[in-house]
Amino acid sequence: MHVIKLVRPRVSGKRLFVGLVVVLIGVGLALFLTNPTSEKSQARGDGSAVIEEFDGDRRIQTRSFTAKMLSGETLDTTSLRGAVVVYNVWGSWCVPCAEEAPDLVEVANQFESDVTFVGLNIRDNEAAARAFEREYEVPYDSAVADDSAQATLSFNGALSSAAVPTTLVVDRQGRVAARVIGKVTAATLRSLIAPVLAESDDSANSTR
Repeated sequence: MHVIKLVRPRVSGKRLFVGLVVVLIGVGLALFLTNPTSEKSQARGDGSAVIEEFDGDRRIQTRSFTAKMLSGETLDTTSLRGAVVVYNVWGSWCVPCAEEAPDLVEVANQFESDVTFVGLNIRDNEAAARAFEREYEVPYDSAVADDSAQATLSFNGALSSAAVPTTLVVDRQGRVAARVIGKVTAATLRSLIAPVLAESDDSANSTR
């Protein structure tokens, strides 16, 4: 694998990025406060993100979508029904996205046989996005920016291309079980995935 190191911006550039991210997270929090899903969730904050978990009967049903991936392949999410899926909205320009990348990689590798991870790259170019994935050794594919913005509409208000980063845990029925607006940590993501896997296992066992 050829590793391409990203050229880090100068300090002034970083300040600009941080300011942009603060604005975007503010937009995300505003969406959280006005989004009807906020009335259906158990929400909490950890200082850098808003974390929501949804009861089974109040989960938002997602719709299938197709998207071109950074690998060049095409994803049809109809094929993911029956699997627990983690979607992460990110951009190579986003400072919190870079900060959370190692945590996402850690959890994706830990749950590689049980959970499917899909990235949704936003407001980016493919070269920069691929370089980001190589630098952080991201083990899963992402939809290209041109398709990701449209794909977010398939989550029926649970995702916004303005709130970067955002991470969703989707259950085997294609419903949003948990959402993190802001930077996710490995510990938080594991704690959100585990109960969804457990209920899936319970459901599977009850049908045997």
